[in-house]
Amino acid sequence: MGIRIEKDTILNWINEMGKHLRLYVDKWESGLEENETLELDHSGYKEFFQVDREYFLQTDEAKLLSFVDGLQKEQVRPLGLLLMYDGLLSRESSLLHKAKFLLELNMKRSGDFSFEDYGYLATIDKHI
Repeated sequence: MGIRIEKDTILNWINEMGKHLRLYVDKWESGLEENETLELDHSGYKEFFQVDREYFLQTDEAKLLSFVDGLQKEQVRPLGLLLMYDGLLSRESSLLHKAKFLLELNMKRSGDFSFEDYGYLATIDKHI
């Protein structure tokens, strides 16, 4: 249930996903009033992961893990970031929990140490 992308197109995918994610980041960085939520364009879920946002709202960690196993390793972190920013902007704690799960999973699987990712995890913990 994931999407496989040929190696020669993964860079294009990452670039396009980055552009979409930038819309979320810009909205988050512009700030929210207390108790404010934003209506967002959720087409990126379908466009980049072939499932709609509702799938991620309703799925549990076991199903999410199964979904992620169908992705290429380069797609896991962007999905975690999409869930994180969506969760922050919509104040949807279930998305934040899943984002944390994916970011931690990605660090564990890749063996990468990133201060940026630890900062994301701290932000998630602060808003859960």
